[in-house]
Amino acid sequence: MRRPIRPSLLRLLAVQAALCLSPLAAASGAARPVVVHEMSFINFSQEVDYGATNEAEHARIAMLSDHFRALLEDSGRYRLIDPAPLAADLRKHGEVFTCNHCEVAMARKLGAELSFSGAVQKLSVLVQTVVVRVRDAESGEVVALYQTDIRGNTDIAWQRGLRFLVEDRLLPALP
Repeated sequence: MRRPIRPSLLRLLAVQAALCLSPLAAASGAARPVVVHEMSFINFSQEVDYGATNEAEHARIAMLSDHFRALLEDSGRYRLIDPAPLAADLRKHGEVFTCNHCEVAMARKLGAELSFSGAVQKLSVLVQTVVVRVRDAESGEVVALYQTDIRGNTDIAWQRGLRFLVEDRLLPALP
């Protein structure tokens, strides 16, 4: 005589099947359309006038913006939409990270589901904070906001801080 399969065992098998199939769903091209804006640089340090940047910091923030896009694209979970058609809006609003929700309307114009932005806040020669923020393009709500402090004003330190936020905080938390 066969023993009936218990409902708890069936639930366990269903959960295991779902976990096994979820990587397949991610690999099947179900990437979410997103826009990733240029990172901002906010200088709070007292080494220069408030808000000033130098050439190395301009280059570093451009490099970090490219790194942000690459990390998200390499995850396979997102399809990046080119923000170039928003050039006029970007000139009007300035830095996306500090534009008071302007990125929501811009993301909607592009057909993106999410809007990614970020900043490096320079507190001193040694201490910086890397911040990433994700807004839902439909509601405008912040769905993720993470930051980490880094030591060292170098390309490697900035990349390492951003990689930590994306790989260890952002990607595990977002669908």
